[in-house]
Amino acid sequence: MVRTIAYRRYSLSVIDPKLTEQLMQFLSNSKRVAILGIGNDLRTDDGIGPFVVENLQTNNDNVLIEDVGSVPEAFTKRVSEFGADRVILIDAADMRKPVGHIELVTKDRIGGIAISTHSMPLSLLMEYLEQQTDAQTILIGIQPQNIQFGDRMTPELKLIGKKLISMIDSILKTY
Repeated sequence: MVRTIAYRRYSLSVIDPKLTEQLMQFLSNSKRVAILGIGNDLRTDDGIGPFVVENLQTNNDNVLIEDVGSVPEAFTKRVSEFGADRVILIDAADMRKPVGHIELVTKDRIGGIAISTHSMPLSLLMEYLEQQTDAQTILIGIQPQNIQFGDRMTPELKLIGKKLISMIDSILKTY
């Protein structure tokens, strides 16, 4: 099924400070964090997760950054061996919000979010990761504009991705 998501178009001028605060709170008291970019970069905006993780600039040995593509469950052993106590998933998520909307979503709240390009629902992935690694998980969901086949993200999502990269890099500098 090919689908274009047609919600109101807009670009955020800045990342909501509440998002930064929530992410910092999620990371507080953690020792090791894994950041997993989920998505298929051949499905336009679904490539936002890989785009973000590929452009993060941290050199911290306590941070694992992986592009897990469309099969994030295949990386559970790597995350477990790394010893992550927090796992951040970054993915396009149809939250029925304006294009570029970013939200932190727990596994308990993920039920109403449609992800159509992955084989395992993210709620199950988050539960599985928590069981296998004893880590806490959270999703950074980004509302896509388009998830049709194509090798370029829409300009709106690319801009949002760059701002998210900057925010995460800033947080990781203090980690």
